[in-house]
Amino acid sequence: MAQRTIKDTDKSRNIQVPITGDISLDAMELLLADVGTELGLIISHVTTLSRKKYPNNRHWHFKKDLKVKGCLDVTYWPAGPLFWVTIRNYEPDWVHRTGRKMADLVEERMTNG
Repeated sequence: MAQRTIKDTDKSRNIQVPITGDISLDAMELLLADVGTELGLIISHVTTLSRKKYPNNRHWHFKKDLKVKGCLDVTYWPAGPLFWVTIRNYEPDWVHRTGRKMADLVEERMTNG
């Protein structure tokens, strides 16, 4: 089967990280919390995206501070397997800068354990 991909839209771009899907949702959340701390971010919300399109996925919102404008969206779908960081075009600069760093750090941790 061909590798699935997440496509950019006219409202956002997605940075996809190659992943095997063999990490649990809870383990991914721990990894993301660690990466977020390293980047000066907090997890402000945990939810799911379309359960029909991505069953059993988990979706996180990261913020610099609860009072600071902007939100970095991160989604993991083990069954895909897919992991991606979504950056909406209208988000402030810190989201655009931090999104790439988040993707790079997750990829590094997934590759190097």
